[in-house]
Amino acid sequence: MGWFMQKHDIYVGGILEELNLRFAPGQGAGLFGGVDEMTALQKEFKIFKVGRSFRASAAVLNLGARNNEAKNGWLEYLGSLHQHPSNKGAANGDAAIVQALKKNLASKAPLPVHFTSHDLQQNDAVQITEKARPIHYLEQDYLLISLPMQSVQAARASMRGKAKARSTAKKAAKSAS
Repeated sequence: MGWFMQKHDIYVGGILEELNLRFAPGQGAGLFGGVDEMTALQKEFKIFKVGRSFRASAAVLNLGARNNEAKNGWLEYLGSLHQHPSNKGAANGDAAIVQALKKNLASKAPLPVHFTSHDLQQNDAVQITEKARPIHYLEQDYLLISLPMQSVQAARASMRGKAKARSTAKKAAKSAS
């Protein structure tokens, strides 16, 4: 998670697990939770809607680490997803997540949602797959949302590289004038 979570990167797995439990498959008659509960909440409160960021919806649902410093870093990361592209046409990463969740929860048979991550250095786009089987031991289709992440070391190296490129461009512009 790098820049946003810093020393709190160890919480990322737990936060993703919290998201996955919140959107988990239904547990059967008489047990309310997971995607069934999220569908009911969406129907009543319109938690995910166009114009509202995924960050705001996650904050309303209190999705994040129990450590406030880590939670703030997580919410800051989610707030940055609009800067990332998505694999959903022209939609940025944030808008694509909101649209996918809204569409899924409004469908006749909403799929559970599985959140995961991938290496930002390999692909900086939010990846959304409408029908996937990300958990090999569950014969269950999911809406799969993969978030681009990197280590703090990679984030720092990237920032150093950008700063060096800006410095080189400034020197070149100055010597050209």
